[in-house]
Amino acid sequence: MDKITQTQFDLTTFQTDYLRPIPNILNSEFQWNDNMAIINVQWNYSLEVNQDKVSQVREIIQNTCTTEIRDEEQKILIQYLQNEKDMLKNCGFTCQKLPLIIEKNKDIAHFLLISICHLDGFEEFLDVFIQTDVTQNSLELFAQLFGELKLPQEYITQYINYCIEFCNNIKEKQSQNKLVRYVSIFIQQMLKQKAFATKDVLTNLQAFCIEFSKVGEVSRLFKLVKGQEPTTQ
Repeated sequence: MDKITQTQFDLTTFQTDYLRPIPNILNSEFQWNDNMAIINVQWNYSLEVNQDKVSQVREIIQNTCTTEIRDEEQKILIQYLQNEKDMLKNCGFTCQKLPLIIEKNKDIAHFLLISICHLDGFEEFLDVFIQTDVTQNSLELFAQLFGELKLPQEYITQYINYCIEFCNNIKEKQSQNKLVRYVSIFIQQMLKQKAFATKDVLTNLQAFCIEFSKVGEVSRLFKLVKGQEPTTQ
C-alpha cells in the first residue's frame, strides 16, 4: 500500500492584502453631560394633578359648550378648580370654547374667566368679546367682568364701538331691534359707571341713536348722552 504523504499547507500563503484607509484621529476633549448647564427648566405641574379629576373636569367643560349642565356637574367643576389651581392649565378651557360656554352656561363662563384672570394669556380671552357675536349673555357677562376686574378703558371703548357696529350689520330687522335694546341698556350702564370717556365714542353713539331712534331704549340712551359733558369725562 502506497504511503500517502501528508503535505503541510501554510495558510499565510493564501492571504490577500486589503487596502484600509488610516482612520482620522480626533483631537477633541471629552465632555461630561453636565445637567447644571441646562437652563429654563420648567416643572410639569400636571404631574401633581389627579388625572381622574382632570378627565372629569374636561368632560364637564366640553359639555358646557353644547348644553346647560346640571347643578351637580357645576358644583363638581367649581370644587375641583377651586381646590386645585394647577388644574386650570389642563382643564380644556380655550378661547374657541368661550363663546359657546357664554351662550349655554354664562355663570360657568364667568367663573372660569375670573379664575384665570391672573394667568398669562388672559388678554386673549378678553379679545374673544370683540371677535364673536354680541348677544344678551355676552353683554351681561362683560358688565359683570367690568364690575370685578380692572379692565382698560381703551378696551371698553373698543368693545362699545364693536357692539354698535355689530348692530348696524344685522340684516333681520326684528333681531336687530332686539339686540339694539340690549346694547342700549348696556351702554347706559357703562355710562352711569363712567366706564369710558363719552368723547371717545361720541360720533358713533350719536349715529347709533339717530339710526335707531324709534327704539325706546335708544331714546333714553340719547338723553343720557346729551346730558354728558365730554370735557369732564
